Order: sequence, then structure tokens, then C-alpha cells
Amino acid sequence: MKRTVLALGVLALGLGPALAADPGPEAVVKKLYAEPHPKHSSVYTKRLQSLFDADAKQANGATGNLDFDFRLNGEPLKPDTVKDLNFKEASEGKDQAKVTVERKGGNMANAIVYDLVREGGAWRVDDAHAIGDRKWQLSAILKGEAR
Repeated sequence: MKRTVLALGVLALGLGPALAADPGPEAVVKKLYAEPHPKHSSVYTKRLQSLFDADAKQANGATGNLDFDFRLNGEPLKPDTVKDLNFKEASEGKDQAKVTVERKGGNMANAIVYDLVREGGAWRVDDAHAIGDRKWQLSAILKGEAR
């Protein structure tokens, strides 16, 4: 019995860092909201980051196709904004998830839905879109296709 408990304890200690190193989709989106600038993030997929980079390159120092902070659908992001937001995660399989972000007490008018996928063994944001009054899709804006 003691050996079983000891073996389980050792196994738990070994799994702890592995589980901590792989935050879930909601934690990944919260990290994006904690970052000061949304155009470069370690939480984006390679595809999404390349769209940001291509938009910046095409803009050549000017404002690119994305001319607002998409994280709050154009509203200014303040350091304490995250505490006023609700994050709701929905799984779409083992390698896909969605996280909806809206203001607490909101009516979904400015809600943003993040599409996440597993890339390189970790959750990454692959796209975002607004589902409220002002509808848009981040990848389409970055490509210059829509706004």
C-alpha cells in the first residue's frame, strides 16, 4: 500500500509541471488580454501571426488593415479590463476550442469569439470574430478582404 501511494505521489509530481505548462484555451485567451499590444503574441498560431506580419509589412509603417483593438471590438483596453470580462470556453474536439469573451452583464453586443487549435502541443489562437452588433472576422480584416 505504501509503495502504491509513493508511486502515485511520484507520478503526480511528474505530471504537475507538464499540466502547468499546457494552459487551457481560456487561460490562453486571458493571456492575450494581458498583453499590451495585440499584433504580436506568443499565443497566436503561425498562420495568424503571419497574417499580422504581412499586414504590417504591407502598411509599411502606416496603420494597416486592422485599425482597432479587436480584443474589445474597438473599445480601449485598460489594465484592469480583464476583471470586467466573462470568458466562456466551449470544446470542439480534442484539438479545437472556442472561447467567447464579453463584458460582465453584457448583452453580447460586443462579444468576441476566439477560435483555438492545438499547435506544437499547446493551445493557440487561430482566429477571432465579433458576433454582436459590429460583425467582423480577424483573418479577413488582416487579409484586406473585409471590415
